[in-house]
Amino acid sequence: MNALVFEDMGGNGLQYTIKNPEGIDKWSFDEFLDYMRFSSSQAIEQGFLFLVDDHLKHERFRFLVNKPEATMNRPLVFMQNGNKIETGGHFTFTESNQLVEVNRGSGNLRTHMGPNISLKERHLSVFYLYEEMLIKAIDRTVNGGLMTDQPRDSISMFTKSACNGGGNPEDLKLGYLLRAATAIHKAPFENWSKFKESIPFRNGYEMWINYVNSGGGVCSEKTASLKFLCDIIGLESRPVIGAQRRLSPEEIDCIGDYFLSNGKETLPFDIKHLLLEVDINEETYLIDVTGGNVPFLFLNGKDAEAYFKAGYAVRMVSRTDKLFLHRVPTWIGDAHLLVCEYHLPDAHFDLAFDQDLGLEISEGQYLAAFFDYGGDHSNRLRAHYEKLGTSQKLAPPIFINEQTSRIPVTEHSLDFYQNTRANILQAYDNPNYTGDCTIVVQPLKKNFWRNPMISKELVPILKESPN
Repeated sequence: MNALVFEDMGGNGLQYTIKNPEGIDKWSFDEFLDYMRFSSSQAIEQGFLFLVDDHLKHERFRFLVNKPEATMNRPLVFMQNGNKIETGGHFTFTESNQLVEVNRGSGNLRTHMGPNISLKERHLSVFYLYEEMLIKAIDRTVNGGLMTDQPRDSISMFTKSACNGGGNPEDLKLGYLLRAATAIHKAPFENWSKFKESIPFRNGYEMWINYVNSGGGVCSEKTASLKFLCDIIGLESRPVIGAQRRLSPEEIDCIGDYFLSNGKETLPFDIKHLLLEVDINEETYLIDVTGGNVPFLFLNGKDAEAYFKAGYAVRMVSRTDKLFLHRVPTWIGDAHLLVCEYHLPDAHFDLAFDQDLGLEISEGQYLAAFFDYGGDHSNRLRAHYEKLGTSQKLAPPIFINEQTSRIPVTEHSLDFYQNTRANILQAYDNPNYTGDCTIVVQPLKKNFWRNPMISKELVPILKESPN
């Protein structure tokens, strides 16, 4: 079976494979564009014989091909074997020439997008194309903590009402949203699954599949999954960003200029956090589902405003950082997620190493990694992690490298850590690097992170929830 591998050279570096079971030698560019108009199942119904392995990943590629400006990208340019493939041309299927480079042409983003960016339409489109798959993933995640004799609520009861223009009682939606948010928060705060699947950042609908497979994500990914759920059940939501200092209105305005400048403008601060405000039951709730080093938040009214005024703390292993919250326009939140999804090929490296989030933060352990060059370099890094644990009076860290054959009991098996090591090294494709990757497991004390922070009237609902 021949295949074409489309690699996003001008964006996040992801590869999208389209297989050709018939063994044809050429595929016209015009027919390729016709094929990309349809979902993978719709294309088969239309008589196309090409196949894809991952239907949701293919939807990401289709969105890029059909609406590059809506992904914050300029027009696409396809190159195969050094030749530009365009109208009237064709791709060639040969084993020695499978790679198609996807680059960017010229164009001005400012004239096309700005506030017109919207992920809600995309979310609804993908949901109705893959409704059965996504309902199953959402239901399994939200109902995961239920006993066998307890009733289960399906997301379908809310999506059908939203589709028909009707509505469920708001208190039912509130209870369901609280359960769903709790389930997302309990999913792992982790980066290791991105190395495992060579994907720098997952969008909102991809995250639900990852939850079912015991994976998780970081704040933007988890918030994206909550936004996806709100969009498909008809709840209005708006982004809230976190920064390490208070921002002026002018600085908030410049975020949009930065996103639309193709990197030419300067962002005077880092967006350190992303969460949502959701309108439900005649109230607006501030919701943080991040997990890891961030407490669970589900607050309304004065409770939420207190956090906007004073900020709140997140706990790293050796320090406490404070986040200051700011409301931003919806399109800014969407643009932030699009930039993460389509423009950052090294996002998983940045999150795990540069931002010091490591590979996982749970109640019981902090999982980090470092590139191990040996000698004094390795000794300094080991001493660094040992000092972190000592400063907090924690148990000594566990170091795992290629030679490690036994470890104490931890949250994961030795095979898990060794596979994670291998995945990181595979993703780090520098041909000059001949070192190892060492995994660091830092045990944490119980109750190391803060308790959930929810408004008082929600406490009975949370206590009734088995999650």
